[in-house]
Amino acid sequence: MPSPGRHDRSVPPDGAQALYDHMVWAEAVVRCAPAGADTGTDTGAGSGTGPAPLLSAQPLRDRPGALLSGSCDLDTRPILCAALGVVTRIPGPVVHLDLSDVAFLDAAAVAALLQAAATVTGQGRRLLLHHPPYSLRKIVAMFPDECAALEVAA
Repeated sequence: MPSPGRHDRSVPPDGAQALYDHMVWAEAVVRCAPAGADTGTDTGAGSGTGPAPLLSAQPLRDRPGALLSGSCDLDTRPILCAALGVVTRIPGPVVHLDLSDVAFLDAAAVAALLQAAATVTGQGRRLLLHHPPYSLRKIVAMFPDECAALEVAA
């Protein structure tokens, strides 16, 4: 349900923004762009009006959770942590995190996912990952015990 006054897609000068509706988390949007980048009115890849965000998180429309898009590395770590902070506050017994549009996750991003999973599990709920990228699957294969808390949808 869209909220009045929540349609501003501008990015503040520091390059990061986190907007969320205090009544309904479904309006949560987190974006990260390079500091000082001229993003104009760009709302995503392919619009042709400026650079696409390095990382964005948007609410899932069909279930409680978020869709991450972009790359999760040193440049986007603060915005990933902000997005996961929003995700861990989504109500419901299962929170979904769709990673189908994520090109890369570094080891620190996987650690952030593990922390988010631990937070949700500590609340008696589950964080379910969908469509993990190759980089996440590789890190899990290298550190199976450490990554055992990550739950991936079949």
